[in-house]
Amino acid sequence: MARTSPPPGLIYVRDTPAGPGIASRLGVTPGTIRKWRCADRGPRTFRLGGLIVAHITDIEQYATTRKRRSPRRAA
Repeated sequence: MARTSPPPGLIYVRDTPAGPGIASRLGVTPGTIRKWRCADRGPRTFRLGGLIVAHITDIEQYATTRKRRSPRRAA
């Protein structure tokens, strides 16, 4: 039976009643997260009870890093 909410401080790839998941927070699909994991790219994730999870702080740090690296578009 799948948990409806991840343990404190962790988030699942998909959204849960507890809030947005990794994919939603990064603006990508769960399939993209899967591809990144296979290619050893993207934010740090790990398996917990058969589900992919990440520390919320790791996802926030990854999003901040990506935001700083992305080129700005001219208006």
